[in-house]
Amino acid sequence: MWNRGPKGKIFVVSGPSGSGKSTLLKAVQARKEFRGDLAKIVTVTTRSPRRLEKAGKDYYFVSREQFLRLRQKGGFAESQEVFGEYYGTPKKDLLRVINSGKDALLCIDVKGALALRRIFPKEAVFIFISVVDARSLRQRLSLRSTESGKSLNTRLKIAKEELSCQKYYDYVIINDVLSHAVNKLAAVIVAERLRQAKE
Repeated sequence: MWNRGPKGKIFVVSGPSGSGKSTLLKAVQARKEFRGDLAKIVTVTTRSPRRLEKAGKDYYFVSREQFLRLRQKGGFAESQEVFGEYYGTPKKDLLRVINSGKDALLCIDVKGALALRRIFPKEAVFIFISVVDARSLRQRLSLRSTESGKSLNTRLKIAKEELSCQKYYDYVIINDVLSHAVNKLAAVIVAERLRQAKE
C-alpha cells in the first residue's frame, strides 16, 4: 500500500465508444503494483448487459425506475443520460474507497467527467483515452458487432464531439497498441501518487 495521506485519489477515465477503455482499465488493474489499493467504481446503468458482461463486476444493471429513485435520493456523485440510457457513479462506493486511503478508478463519459471536475477539483485526475483517427474508431465499433448501422453512425457522431473535449483533461493517451497504452496509464497513476506523497 502507498502511504499518501488520509484520502485516496480519483482517476477518471473517459473516451469515445470503441476506444478500448474497459480493456485498458482491466489490464491496469491486473498489474501487480496496483492490486489492493486501486479500486474500480462500478457504474450503475439502465442499459442491458452486453455479451460477457457480468452484473456487479462490469456494471450494476437496474431498471429506469430504480435508477431514478436512486438519483432522487442523492445516490450518485454524477449521473448522465447517454444514448437514451442512464449511467451513474455510486456516491457511497466512491467515498468509501477514497476515505479508506485507496485510489478510485472510474470509467465514465465526458459529461460525467466534467461534472466530477466541479465536485472534486483537487482529488481527481482526468485521463482521456483517444484513438489514432476516426477510421480506426469505426473499425473497432464494427468489430464489436453490438451496433446497428444507425447506432454506429450515432456513436461516431458523438465520438467526434467527445474527442473535441480532450483539452479539458489532464492527460491524453492514444490507445493504438494496448500494451503501450497500459504502460502510459500506469505511469500516470504512479506519477500522480508520487506527486500527492510530496504534498
